[in-house]
Amino acid sequence: MIRHDIRPLDGMPVVAWSAAQGADADLASVCAWLGELRGELDRALALQGGVLVRGFSTLRDAASFEQALRAIGAQLMDYVGGTSPRKQVAGKILTATEISGSYSIPLHQEMSYTDDAPARIAFFCETPPAQGGCTTLGDMRGITRALDAGVAGRFAGHGGLQLRRNLPLPEDVVRRPGVPKPWTEVFDTRDPAQAQAQAAQRGWRSEWQGDGSMTLWQEIRPATRRHPATGDEVWFNQVHLFAPAAALAWARKDGRLDMAQRLEQAARDNPLQLDCFVFADGTEIAGEDALHLYDVLERQAVPLYWQRGDLLILDNILTAHGRLSFSGERRVLAGLIAGVH
Repeated sequence: MIRHDIRPLDGMPVVAWSAAQGADADLASVCAWLGELRGELDRALALQGGVLVRGFSTLRDAASFEQALRAIGAQLMDYVGGTSPRKQVAGKILTATEISGSYSIPLHQEMSYTDDAPARIAFFCETPPAQGGCTTLGDMRGITRALDAGVAGRFAGHGGLQLRRNLPLPEDVVRRPGVPKPWTEVFDTRDPAQAQAQAAQRGWRSEWQGDGSMTLWQEIRPATRRHPATGDEVWFNQVHLFAPAAALAWARKDGRLDMAQRLEQAARDNPLQLDCFVFADGTEIAGEDALHLYDVLERQAVPLYWQRGDLLILDNILTAHGRLSFSGERRVLAGLIAGVH
């Protein structure tokens, strides 16, 4: 028999379900238990924004992680069009990110720049970080209330926001500032015609450059999104990650001073090499507005300290996630969960 204790985690938009009985139960029993709790899980995600399942020894790898997600009815998505470098581990289970541990990752909602953003995202801790490396969490309802009304108001017009990306060839990635991703990885193909066809299928505009890179304009989206189950209208975009002023602040905060210099040079000499957000009507996003967004989200980030075997499920609209920089080993896996609301 499996029983769990329920307790909120201080300052976090997450409730912990910790094994009180049956910590050593086999995987089939744990999955059956999770399946029985699907309704309770749905209610907890809408109320708190996230659920941390902790203390079950049979949750230990990508295969058990995927089975646990299937038990709660998760329909796993691929990551075509995503901006973060990731590796496929098994099936549709991915590494959380392949970005170097020297980088922090600001709070964000997964793929909020697309129409097909996952409804939920799940993480699994296979190897806890040796030093640093906490996943950070943020309550987007509280963050939305904390935004300056004038700044938020300026994002309400202009016909929406659009992510513009420059996707280099794989051999050119190391020479690009920021966190570039080659078009071969974004579209999982080395055939330019197939990549262009995939972009067109999703309604994205693409243009090939003389250096073999692709400039890609993704969906035009509003700055906020209404949660279909709770009705909450929350901030839902990644301007604070991709705006040049914010990317520069992020590099300086991490102490990546060489990268900061490269970003400054690219912004001055070749801005089309940088990924950025633009307003749909062509109006530029003010640097000070992007920095305000970056600062508010940075202040609201709360660290979650991983334990081996932790399973974290987040509502991707209501709860943002990020990461602190780290050194040594760390392996956290991810699963993107399609619409469940």
